[in-house]
Amino acid sequence: MMIDVRTTMAELTAIRSRPGVVAVDDAVLRVEGPGAVACMQGILTNDIEKVALPALVHGAILTPKGMIITTLWCRRDPAGITLIVPREGTAALLEQLRRSFPPRLAKVRDVSAEHSVWWLLGGAEAPSGAEILRPSGPAPFEGLWIGPASGAPEALPHGTTIGPSWWPTALRLLDGWPALGREIDEKTLPQEVRFDELESVKYDKGCYVGQETVARLHFRGHPNRTLRAVIGEGAPPTQAEVHGEDRAVGSISTLALIDDRWVGMAKLRREVEDGATVTVDGRPGTVAPFPLELQALA
Repeated sequence: MMIDVRTTMAELTAIRSRPGVVAVDDAVLRVEGPGAVACMQGILTNDIEKVALPALVHGAILTPKGMIITTLWCRRDPAGITLIVPREGTAALLEQLRRSFPPRLAKVRDVSAEHSVWWLLGGAEAPSGAEILRPSGPAPFEGLWIGPASGAPEALPHGTTIGPSWWPTALRLLDGWPALGREIDEKTLPQEVRFDELESVKYDKGCYVGQETVARLHFRGHPNRTLRAVIGEGAPPTQAEVHGEDRAVGSISTLALIDDRWVGMAKLRREVEDGATVTVDGRPGTVAPFPLELQALA
């Protein structure tokens, strides 16, 4: 398998501690109309009605069977809702919204061509006068800035670094944030990829598409797989499959090499305990819960 990130502890510490911004390849959609909030509330796993304006909330759109179509960030304002969506999920989301929303109540526009999306890290501030979108709960960033599509931001505060494209993947891995097309596929349930811990699903809101499956799993059952880290030393594995004592128990979907340690994000069977030793491509690794502390990797 491919190594997604090659970095060092020193670099990761600097990302956490020094002001920096990094571009992410996300689409930007706009939902407006007299029923925009009510329509979005009926398909989002999170609660967009109760959120204090202008907070940013994370959630997902599900199939009727509770599988994730796409993850997204939602920011409600007095005129409507802005959606920040992974590129891989944009087409499916647009189709879902246009099929679900009555045009007289809510209309959705893809405004990605007009905007770029940036993560703000390490206490960084956006360009002078620009608004920072702050998450209401956990996030792999401190703030989001939706800027013009012209490219790199201008007039950043002194000392702010524009980071390389691997930064988001590294931060996502450290904090245990699943990505569409990697940890999330067409058969993934929210609870399998830490949606409870990420505060991305609410169990006390009204009905939404896929809620029955999600609620039943929460109140009466448990997911068969959960998202965890696998940490090993030395040469990184070249195969993704993770093995327990006598069988395959999961698969690594994101892999980083940090100094002389490798760290993988994997959906593992529930019975594999944190702290257990597993093997990946014949190499031993230790299972650990997210989020990961940098000190634990030192």
